Formats: sequence, structure tokens, C-alpha cells
Amino acid sequence: MALKNVDDLLWPAVKRSLDALELTHEDEGAATAALMIAINIDAHTDKIYAMRWLMPELLKYLTELGATPAARAAIKGRKTGGGENAPAPVSWLDQQRAAVTQGRAKRP
Repeated sequence: MALKNVDDLLWPAVKRSLDALELTHEDEGAATAALMIAINIDAHTDKIYAMRWLMPELLKYLTELGATPAARAAIKGRKTGGGENAPAPVSWLDQQRAAVTQGRAKRP
């Protein structure tokens, strides 16, 4: 088996991101889970499967930990009181679901 170039691996980047965050003991489980998912993505032989099913799970953990640009913007918006351009506290998908639900409720 040939060695992989570390530049082609996801887990070192995830580890660097996690190390850059100010995580507490309460965050250790989520941080470990994110790192384990990244390691599994790197090890998976079916990259299409890994990207389709494992990557969204990794992004959920990274978002919860504040390790994505959108998560950091939302955290920054909450700290500064938000504003017109602050990220919505409810995801776009949840907003669409609510609009559909409200539309159904209005129909006779």
C-alpha cells in the first residue's frame, strides 16, 4: 500500500482548526467525534460515499464547535447584538419549512 501525501488528508486540517478554537472540557466529545469522522473520510476507499454521507456529519460537528465561517459569523453576530446583516438564527431550510407549514395552515 502506498503512503498518502499528508497534504491530501483532511484530518490534519480538522485537527489544526480544532486546536485553534478555545474549546472547553465540555467540547471534547464533539471535537473528538469531528476528528474521528475526518480520519474515517481519509481512510474510506469510496470517496463519493465518504463525501456524501460522512462530510455532512463532520460539518455539523464543526459548525457546533464554531469552526466554520458561518458559525463564526453567527457567534460574532450574537456577541455584537446582530444587526440587519447578521446570520439568521434559524436556518434557511427551517425557514422554508415554516413558510410551507404556515401556507398550509392558511388554506381553507
